[in-house]
Amino acid sequence: MAEKRQHPTLSDVALALATQHSQPNSTVKISDDNTKGTVQIAVTVTGPDAKAAADQADKLYAVLRAKYPRENGATNG
Repeated sequence: MAEKRQHPTLSDVALALATQHSQPNSTVKISDDNTKGTVQIAVTVTGPDAKAAADQADKLYAVLRAKYPRENGATNG
């Protein structure tokens, strides 16, 4: 006779979701798909420490903006 399979309870699933540790995600978008053909940069960094994520995003943006400077001479600030 086959054993009856035990399914996880809703509490088991909720606990597993609450305690899982996901890796921080980063997204970088570089595009010149606009009416003027100028490069647009978007940087998103997520993680458990907002200050560290913001610092990393700032550093990535600075590197990319140096590589793709604004044509009008404006600076990030």
